[in-house]
Amino acid sequence: MSQVIMMFLFPIALYFYFVVERKDKPKYQKVFDDFSMKIQNDNRLTDKEKITQYKQMLQQNGYEITEVSSSKVKGEKRILSMSLLAMGIGVYFVGVLVYLAYYFWLQKPHVVEYEV
Repeated sequence: MSQVIMMFLFPIALYFYFVVERKDKPKYQKVFDDFSMKIQNDNRLTDKEKITQYKQMLQQNGYEITEVSSSKVKGEKRILSMSLLAMGIGVYFVGVLVYLAYYFWLQKPHVVEYEV
């Protein structure tokens, strides 16, 4: 029974990776871009308040803030792809070890940078 599930898990995960996750990446980035435009266009906020708003946005979304200055905030986050993890399970768990090694040691984090 588990072999049958694993046979179907790999193609289903392929579909979700190439169709669903790839389609949602621009939507994910658009949230940050829209927030940035909203804060930049708000003339009532001082530069210090804008930096505080950017820091809060990054912290609420699980980003580790790596750089803060008077004019810039930079945050990083590693994004775990459940589709790639499911593909790893679909190739009899060897792929899980390979993906987790990639995730922890080789994957570059997603970087969001705001400038005032």
